[in-house]
Amino acid sequence: MDRPTNILFLAIAQTLLWAGLYYIFPALFARWEISLGYSKTAIASAFTSAIIISSILAPFVGNLIDRGYGRSILVGSSILGAIGLITLSFSSGFLIFFVSWSVIGIALSGCLYEPCFAYVTKVRGTKAKDAIIFITLIAGFAGTVSFPVSNIFADLINWQASARIFAGVILFFVVPILLISTKSENKHSVNLKPLSNKIDNYKLRNDLIRPEFISLFFSFLALALAHGMVITHIIPLLIERNIPNAIQLFITALIGPSQVVGRIIMIILQKQKFSINIISTLTFILKIVATIFLIYANNNIYLLILFVIFQGSGAGMTSIARPVVTANIMGYERFGSVSGAMAVGYIGGSALSPIIGAQIWEWNSYDSMLRIISVILLMGFVSYIIALKINHNNKIN
Repeated sequence: MDRPTNILFLAIAQTLLWAGLYYIFPALFARWEISLGYSKTAIASAFTSAIIISSILAPFVGNLIDRGYGRSILVGSSILGAIGLITLSFSSGFLIFFVSWSVIGIALSGCLYEPCFAYVTKVRGTKAKDAIIFITLIAGFAGTVSFPVSNIFADLINWQASARIFAGVILFFVVPILLISTKSENKHSVNLKPLSNKIDNYKLRNDLIRPEFISLFFSFLALALAHGMVITHIIPLLIERNIPNAIQLFITALIGPSQVVGRIIMIILQKQKFSINIISTLTFILKIVATIFLIYANNNIYLLILFVIFQGSGAGMTSIARPVVTANIMGYERFGSVSGAMAVGYIGGSALSPIIGAQIWEWNSYDSMLRIISVILLMGFVSYIIALKINHNNKIN
C-alpha cells in the first residue's frame, strides 16, 4: 500500500470520529433516558434527525469530493462535529438536545466512512481498495473505544464530561492528523482535479435509474435498518433482559473487535480468489444468523457472545463491501456522486432504525423488533443477489 502513514492517520481519525460522533449515541442512550427524562422515541428522534440530515447532504458532499474539495470536507466536518458535541453537553432541554444532534448530523455527512472512502477512491483510483480495508480494520475498534470510555467518564463525572472529552480529542488530535494526511494525499492524487466539462455534463439521474443501482440501494438500505435497530437499542435490550452492567459493557465492547474479525475473514477469502461480490453475500448470512442468536439468547452469555461476533463480523464486512462493490458495479469515474446517492439509502436506513426500533418496542417488545429485522435482512439479501445477477449479465453482453 502506497503512503501507509497517511492511511494510518485516516484510520485513526475514522476510529475517533465514529467513537465520538456516532457510537456515543447508543453508548449513552440509557443514561439520557434516565437523566434527561425523555422517552425512547424522543431520544431516538434526535439521532434519527441527525442521520436524515447526513443522508440528505450525502450526494452534495459526494459531488464536492468529485470536484476536489475532499480535504476541506473532512477537516471542516470534523470541527463541526466537535462543536455539536460541546453544544450537546450543555443540553438543558429537548430543543438544545435535538439541535445539537442536527449539527452533528451535518458533520456526519462529511467526515465518516462515505466521504472518507469517496476521498480515498478519488485520490487513489483503483488502488483505493487496500487503503479502505486498512482503514476499516483500525476503525472497527470505534465501538470498543466509545462504549467503555463514554460510560467510564459518565460514571466518574457525568455524561456531559464524556461528550466534552470526545470533542476535545476531535479538535486537538483528529483535525491535525487529517490536515497532515490529506495534504500529502492531495500531492499524489491520480484524479484530484477532473476536467470541468466532465463534471458539468455528468447526469447523476442516469445512474440512479440503472436497475443494478436500484437493487444495491435497497439491499444496503435493508442492512442499515437491521444493523441500526440492533446497535442503537442493544443497551436498553440487554437491560430489559436483566443483563448485569458489566456484561452489557463486555458485550458492546466486543462489537469493534468482531468487525475486525469480519474484515480479516474477507481478506483471507479474497486471497483465495473469491470475488468481493460473492464474499459480500456473507454479510447478510452473518447478520441473519446473529439475529437468530439474539432472539433465543435471553440472558445466556454464550449466545450473546455468538450474537455479537456474527453481528460485528457482518457489519465489518459491510463497511468494506459497500464502497468496493459500488465501485465495481457502478464504476470509478463518478464514484463520489454515485456513492453519495447510494448513501441516501444506507444512511437513511440508519436514520430510521432508532425510531422504528423504539416504536416497535412501545408497540410490543424487542423480541418483535428482532423478528422484523430477520424479514428485512432476507428481503435485502434477495435484492443484493438481483444486483449481482444484473451486473453479471451486463458483463456477458
